[in-house]
Amino acid sequence: MQVCYDAEAAYYSYGPRGGPAELALSESYDTLGYTPWPGVGRAIWEAITFTNGDYTYTVSGGVDRMFGDEAEADNPHPQFGSVTVRKGDDILAELTCDRATVAFSWSDNLYDYKEAAGFEWDYRDRGWKTRR
Repeated sequence: MQVCYDAEAAYYSYGPRGGPAELALSESYDTLGYTPWPGVGRAIWEAITFTNGDYTYTVSGGVDRMFGDEAEADNPHPQFGSVTVRKGDDILAELTCDRATVAFSWSDNLYDYKEAAGFEWDYRDRGWKTRR
């Protein structure tokens, strides 16, 4: 599984490592479901939802932060990821990535791209609204 993005869209692909993608989707920022990290808690995380007909694929990723006397040996694989596949409201699959295989690099680029598409994040309602 891989998620990447540029200034125009976000891209999701799913398939065997080193093999061809079994599913490849792209989503523009005006329709992309994106939940940004709220800025609190031990983990920095975000979630992105791609739509394909009646199906949605919610991909989340993050990294556990270390505090105090913690060392890398205490948490050798701090990055995590998952994908949830739904048809309507029904969950069809919930897959958790092997932490040793996750490469998560958080930035605020997706947030900036959603804003550039004319949206603003409402922290109270935890959702994107069209900028007035």
